Amino acid sequence: MTGMTAYRTAAGYSLLAMAKNRLALVLLAFLVPLWITIAKTVATPDLFPFRLRATGQVLHAGGDKITMVSGSLNAVSLLVGFWVFSAARRTSAFDRRLAAAGYSRRALLAAKLTALLVTATLVSAYAVAWMLLYWTPRQPGLLILAVLAASLIYGAMGLFLSLFLPGEVEGMVAIIMASIIDLAPQNPVAATTADRPLVTLLPSYGSLQTALQGGFTHHFAVAPLANSLVWLGVLSAIALAAFLRRTRVHNLARRN
Repeated sequence: MTGMTAYRTAAGYSLLAMAKNRLALVLLAFLVPLWITIAKTVATPDLFPFRLRATGQVLHAGGDKITMVSGSLNAVSLLVGFWVFSAARRTSAFDRRLAAAGYSRRALLAAKLTALLVTATLVSAYAVAWMLLYWTPRQPGLLILAVLAASLIYGAMGLFLSLFLPGEVEGMVAIIMASIIDLAPQNPVAATTADRPLVTLLPSYGSLQTALQGGFTHHFAVAPLANSLVWLGVLSAIALAAFLRRTRVHNLARRN
């Protein structure tokens, strides 16, 4: 089997494993629009002043729109993180058997990254499409990029956690708690800590700052996305290194 054939086969199985998760599909269909709709209808539309750390600007935006942006990031983070975690847990034993039988580990890794990218892209596009029903951001493309960055970070986190946690309940709780600790202190409307330097170290800092830029300004600061890329790179590298180590140990045991 050639490398490309192995990759296509592995990618197909990875995407199929994602598609078989009915709970995640139901959450995608109902949780994302419900979350965004509640944020739009319940939060106050009154203008709220806040400082955008990425540019230093003081902006005035409707509380409902700010809450919708923050809520959409929370929703897609939870969904993609859980979805990737669940799929990775269900296929982990099969992946180890394939690697032990000589299947290309590069193909397996590339397939997991492909499934992560496809899932994050679809979920992000769906979430932004719902936001566009209620509101026209100043830079829709930048808003999509911000939501995609958050989805990829939590998808990589789900992949990372799948290698260390024993079951789906533990993974779901870990992802929920991580999302709360991450996004709650950054919400300009609800948190007094949103302007503290510590928030720049949180996983979704770059995504939220970029989303706020895309929603309420015509500017684009690159630094927040660099923060997102660092988080994505670190989580992905740890997850992939752990996967390689597990499959390598399994292969050595088989040879002995």
